[in-house]
Amino acid sequence: MSLDLVEIVTSLDRDEHVHLARILVLMRAFSRADAPAIEGITKLAKLDFLLRYPSCLEKALAARGVPIKSIPVDDFERLTIEARMIRYRYGPWDHRYRRFLNILVARRLITVRTDGRTIQIELTGPGSALADKLATSEGFARVFQRAILLRKHLDLKARTLMEFIYEQFPELTSLEFNEGIEFTGATQ
Repeated sequence: MSLDLVEIVTSLDRDEHVHLARILVLMRAFSRADAPAIEGITKLAKLDFLLRYPSCLEKALAARGVPIKSIPVDDFERLTIEARMIRYRYGPWDHRYRRFLNILVARRLITVRTDGRTIQIELTGPGSALADKLATSEGFARVFQRAILLRKHLDLKARTLMEFIYEQFPELTSLEFNEGIEFTGATQ
């Protein structure tokens, strides 16, 4: 991957508002009255990885038996610069999740609490209202549809989800840091 491409991806990646909005939409899809939206930063990171990279989501859902035609991913989304992924220290998931969560807590959009060793992440009333608006907005409606599919087909325990992702994407473990990963979608 050329240095120019890394710089382009990095500059696109700096817009924290997009990441924060996507996390809120993801949490909205996983919200329940009887349980936290998401249990654990690991689970949040893995789910957000799939939501952030539509080609990976498509491949993962296809592996779970979901017909490709029912997954809302357009051809252009497989080919955009954002579809290229950079290998981070802990895999392709962003190392900034604690920062993102702290920002959302400071804005009173989520609560984060611990139950033993597990971090439980929930939307607050204002966070839920904002997530509802985002989920119906032009920019995030399809993201919300994908998040609903994630909840339906991949609402697994963090470790099970992590093992599933590494099974589906073994190339994630063999790349050097900051090396690009390109997926073009499922082939079902």
